[in-house]
Amino acid sequence: MTTFAFDHLPVPHVTTPLPGPLAAGLLARDTVYVSGSYTRVYPLVVEHGSGCVIVDVDGNRFLDFTAGIAVTNTGHCHPQVVAAIQDQAAKLIHMSGTDFYYRPQIELAERLARTAPGPSAKKVFFCNSGAEAVEAALKLARWHSERSRVVAFFGAFHGRTYGAMSLSGSKLVHRRGFSPLVPDVHHVNFPKACPADCKNLTPPPPFPGREGGVACLPLSLRGRGPGGGVLLIDPRH
Repeated sequence: MTTFAFDHLPVPHVTTPLPGPLAAGLLARDTVYVSGSYTRVYPLVVEHGSGCVIVDVDGNRFLDFTAGIAVTNTGHCHPQVVAAIQDQAAKLIHMSGTDFYYRPQIELAERLARTAPGPSAKKVFFCNSGAEAVEAALKLARWHSERSRVVAFFGAFHGRTYGAMSLSGSKLVHRRGFSPLVPDVHHVNFPKACPADCKNLTPPPPFPGREGGVACLPLSLRGRGPGGGVLLIDPRH
């Protein structure tokens, strides 16, 4: 069983006012030197972490329910992850996968392709962030379908790069002041209920519902145009 550094200590554990004195000093320096475009939600200055616990620069311990915004789902500084990073850093820091070939990149792509759901053959495109993945998906959809129009949902957030920002429909602040955005992007409400006859569709609706309900794309979008209808892009996959 994996053990982490703070398993034997009480958490949360706060011994200073928040933010503490060291954190307050760093926050003042951040205001001077770091871009104000970052949307920090709380004045937490992190020093290190282990498992689901993070420690600030004043020694206060907190439970991290965000997992690094869903990035460190194995916990902060998991020993096996740390060991893999240390091993790779001793071999090669950077290799441009767009220009050359590298065994770990090929092996990881193979594992991901074999793990991905569905019977069709898969290929992998590696990205640096979720926003970059959305940008790539938008380009791929337009290239593959030879169509320009894209449907996105109100309430969804896809990222802050231009294409991803154009698809986002969650908060106006993400888009205000950046027009014109990418054209041919149309926003609709996410379907909360399933049309009466969608249970008879073959294949079944693409979004299985929860708690007895089903949310699917309107029937009018399925089976239209060359290629059999819309090209669905699910960011969860």
